[in-house]
Amino acid sequence: MLIQFYNVSKIYPNGVKALDDVSLKIDRGEFVFLMGPSGAGKSTLIKMLFREEKPTRGQIFIASRSIVRMKRKEIPALRRSMGIVFQDFKLLENKTVYENVAFAMEVVGAKPNDIKYRVPELLKMVGLKGKEKCFPGELSGGEQQRVGIARALANQPMVLIADEPTGNLDVDTSCEIMELLYDINRRGTTVIMATHARELVRNAHKRVIILEKGKVVGDYPNGEFLA
Repeated sequence: MLIQFYNVSKIYPNGVKALDDVSLKIDRGEFVFLMGPSGAGKSTLIKMLFREEKPTRGQIFIASRSIVRMKRKEIPALRRSMGIVFQDFKLLENKTVYENVAFAMEVVGAKPNDIKYRVPELLKMVGLKGKEKCFPGELSGGEQQRVGIARALANQPMVLIADEPTGNLDVDTSCEIMELLYDINRRGTTVIMATHARELVRNAHKRVIILEKGKVVGDYPNGEFLA
């Protein structure tokens, strides 16, 4: 078991209950969709995975370690074990495609030779070979998201967290990004994706966890509730 939530609740200082007694388990190598309306608790759950938020009550284990009891100095190592893909890409506009991906390795102290080898491999994998010297502003939305995915994979994470990664993309581009995420999952990386895109989920036949008002109200192994 890779990720375990035990009776996790999160109440913010303003009294909003973002998560309410959530218990769930995610295996290594799973592909899991998180669905639910705005305010359902998806973003809070995701933030808990990389310790941006701590639960008010309950326990969270990742790779058998409690991240609730984790010391502050241990948090950077936890975050290095995860790749995060954002809806709005969050690329560095003044850096090239190559430099954006390389930067993710530089900040964790990777050796120059490792960067030189890995970055072209990643860009080839996400279909951006030949775009190394382009700046984000010269790319389409889909290409920018591919850079974001390559960057998220730079340090070989055990979990890829994608927060509405197709939210700003058209239907065809969204499908291309999904195929890329499925391929990454087939290579062994656990993928957790928050989304509103029912059509993408319906066609995927992957596990779907549905949140509503901070509670898990559905957990479907193959997304069959959308059939």
